[in-house]
Amino acid sequence: MDREKTRKFFDWIIITVFLLFILATMTTLTLWERFTYIAPPFIFITLCALFLNHISIKKCFQTKEYEFFLLCGGIILSGINIILIKSNIGAFFTIADFLLILYLANKVHFDRIQLSAFALSSFIILFYWLCISKETYENIASNPNGASLIIFTNFGIFVSFFVYYLYRYQLPKYFFHIAILLILYIIARRILSLHCRGVLLAIAAWAGTYYILPKKKYTIPFVIGASLLMPVIYVLLWKNGAVDNVFVFGKRFASGRDIIWYEFFKVFIQHPITGIGSNFDAMLPDLYLKEVHHALLDLLFIHGVPVFLIVLYLMYKRISEVFTVSSIPLKSVCIASIYGILTSGTFENHYIVSPYNILLMTIFMIAYTALPEQIEKER
Repeated sequence: MDREKTRKFFDWIIITVFLLFILATMTTLTLWERFTYIAPPFIFITLCALFLNHISIKKCFQTKEYEFFLLCGGIILSGINIILIKSNIGAFFTIADFLLILYLANKVHFDRIQLSAFALSSFIILFYWLCISKETYENIASNPNGASLIIFTNFGIFVSFFVYYLYRYQLPKYFFHIAILLILYIIARRILSLHCRGVLLAIAAWAGTYYILPKKKYTIPFVIGASLLMPVIYVLLWKNGAVDNVFVFGKRFASGRDIIWYEFFKVFIQHPITGIGSNFDAMLPDLYLKEVHHALLDLLFIHGVPVFLIVLYLMYKRISEVFTVSSIPLKSVCIASIYGILTSGTFENHYIVSPYNILLMTIFMIAYTALPEQIEKER
């Protein structure tokens, strides 16, 4: 077995682990509760296996690849911070997984069949939540926010692969616009039944990005900055009493997130370099709901400013590379899916935890896999 066949063989083992994990947790509530509130160590091990299957550490040192050193620096520094702040160990796997995903996203190129396996799993999950599961907002035994995030994230995978698969047939742009609008309408109706305001806003951001927003790199800091600024606005509105009697879909305007963000920031400002770690019982004993409810702020508050800046740099690089895809429909749909996920991550931890982080990596891979194909086509 030659080297390329061996690599592909191990890729399929890794993909199988990912897909079994995604399918199991996104369709079974007990498994969801067991695995998604922590960073499962076996996902970290699987990502390390993916790293070793595609990356030559020796070559990274020989070429002095700066992203490799940023990856190592971020993981090591986060480990040191966790020890210094006496954090729970699970926080290490969360940041290590996310750094690995941002590093590997443009370096691992799954082929069309491998990517179709991810698309098929997303279709199965969408079919389950759209046609089988009857969960609604009125079902107080479940959390409709979780179902909404599952639906929206898998929509991003499915629709990105849909365009990736069909763009080579040189179909007219209006075909993609109409087909995507129909799929988006179906998804939006389902999310509306769950009354998840954050994901409804993410759908609006998705549509605005795909149909209206210029597909330019200067939008990246704008979108990331808006995500980070939103909690500040919420806290100011709460402090000024401007939204005390404002309810949306029967819920308080911020649903307590304003209080959570404020309390986390008060503790974080005392530990900006190391972060506060994930031992929230010790650091925030009086806070009832001990979860940040914001993906980027979670990384900032728990791991500190230096690690957070590494994450922001790698995230900016990965998103900026998507803009180099020459197919306008594919570039538009991938950017819309990424920006939509960033929007939903403004109100939930979302894309920094498994299995969402694996699906985010898949969207990047769909875009990046098209790059070698377009180069070959242009020769």
